[in-house]
Amino acid sequence: MQQLKHLFVPDWTRFVPGFLFCLVFAFLGMNLDHLVGQYHTVGIAWATFLYEEAQFNYVVILLLGGILVRNTIPLPKTLFPGISIARTIIKPGIIILGVHYVWADVVRVGGMGLALTAVFIFGTAIVVMWLCKKWGVSDGLGGIMGAGTGVCGVSAIIATSPVVRSSPIEMAYAIGTILLFGTLMLFTMPYIGTSINLSEPEFGGWAAIAILNTAQLVAAAEWYGTEARDTAVLINVARIMFLPLVVLFSVWFYVLRTGKQDPDHKINKWLLVKDKFPIFILGFFLLVFLNSLNIEAFGSPRIEGSPFWAMNASYTWLFAIGFSGIGLSISIEDMKKAGGKAFTIGMVAALVKMVLGLGVILLIGAQWLRVTGGN
Repeated sequence: MQQLKHLFVPDWTRFVPGFLFCLVFAFLGMNLDHLVGQYHTVGIAWATFLYEEAQFNYVVILLLGGILVRNTIPLPKTLFPGISIARTIIKPGIIILGVHYVWADVVRVGGMGLALTAVFIFGTAIVVMWLCKKWGVSDGLGGIMGAGTGVCGVSAIIATSPVVRSSPIEMAYAIGTILLFGTLMLFTMPYIGTSINLSEPEFGGWAAIAILNTAQLVAAAEWYGTEARDTAVLINVARIMFLPLVVLFSVWFYVLRTGKQDPDHKINKWLLVKDKFPIFILGFFLLVFLNSLNIEAFGSPRIEGSPFWAMNASYTWLFAIGFSGIGLSISIEDMKKAGGKAFTIGMVAALVKMVLGLGVILLIGAQWLRVTGGN
């Protein structure tokens, strides 16, 4: 029994109410999506409009519903820890999506993703950090804004903050800015993509470049379609792998380059890389490896009743819980805190990255971005 206790954090019970709330919210949202789909199938006009024209699926229901609930109903504070934890449930869903890929996809699409993200991640991070330095923004805020707009939003901010010694207020400010931009892009990019006739693989590649936060990126891509999601997730995996390198760049830019390193607190660079490496990606690549072996006992996502089919059937529910957490976390009051020089720099850099990213994706074309799954 004592050993089992080590599997849980000491105050794990405080996460339970909010997580259960997200679970129920996800259940209701998924069933509403199913209901609209049924009405659409039998030819009900309003359901067809919602289903086809407005793209009113479970992603939109949970995100908009969560925002509406969060900002109109005074939720008990006891729910907030569990709501925050619910957002991370998207990561196991990403791991499960490994059954959709084979190594050929990883080499072609993932390789293209590595090239794209290397340019856009370091380009954005360098420009934002340099401009923040030039405009007199504190190192703590400039460092996390550069990492947040360059790599993967909130995760990058949290990973970089100890290195550049950001204050809690600076972290809250940067996270608010990143989530505000991500929310705007989440609710506009799918419609922009539809209006300019972007294919699903092209939209997935564009979203993986433009949307800063992983959870919001997955939500937008899932909203657009399954091919968009598969492309976006694979490129996002490549993007996340750069996180330790961006943290190292922050160490050089703000500490080593300026000679501000504390002699009593030496930075172990290799230990830093190991600590910041996103371990969940290893689970994703393990499933890609197993799917590439084409082992009959595992089946595939297309073979009903097989282990991989069962795993694939569960990812939507994990995403639904995560999307519930995202929607219920978006506070309009928190968004109003964004502003100032760092906000302007971060938003302009993110917008430029979004526009340039679209141009590059259109040049590359859908063929290099499409995930085949071995077909």
